[in-house]
Order: sequence, then C-alpha cells, then structure tokens
Amino acid sequence: MVKVNPARKSIAKDRSPRVKAEFPVYAPDGAQGLTKDISATGIFLELDSKQKPGSIISFWVELDTPGAKMKLICEAKVVRVEQEDGKTKLGTKIISQELQALTP
Repeated sequence: MVKVNPARKSIAKDRSPRVKAEFPVYAPDGAQGLTKDISATGIFLELDSKQKPGSIISFWVELDTPGAKMKLICEAKVVRVEQEDGKTKLGTKIISQELQALTP
C-alpha cells in the first residue's frame, strides 16, 4: 500500500508541466550555471553561488533558437535550495521575464 501525503498531491496538481532542459545561465554578479528543468512559472537550475530561500535573484538564460540566439531575462524568488556534489541547486518561481535578442 502506498501512502500519499494530501498536501503533496495538491501541490503536484497545481504545478505547471516541467520540461527537462539544459541551457547556460548567467547572473549579474558573474555567477554561472545550467538550467535543469523549466516550466511556465519557474526554473530549476544549478548556480555557482550561494543563495537563500526567499531571496530574489536576477539571471538570464541563453537560448539558441533557429532564428538567433536569445536571452530570457528573469527575476525570480528562490523557493528551494539544495546542496549536492558541491553545487547549489535552486528551485525558483519567476516574478518577471523578458525575452531579448542576444547581441554578439
């Protein structure tokens, strides 16, 4: 018999579908990393800087599209922090986003 936590079940229903995808991530402070999965409302990513749950961070994701390289500029709230193999993994909820052409 499998027990299901009712709270987790409702969270799973409310989550946006996620797509596993690795794209380069850059922060204004020079931190870099990779996305791990992306949804309409959040991004799970690895970043080479320490963060705390509840903090607001800015970063941009480099997207290589058929037409041109683009960057998705995001402001997001850190909702989860995991430390694994010396890397910081962040669950973020997007507050604002803007898509721009990446100029060479």
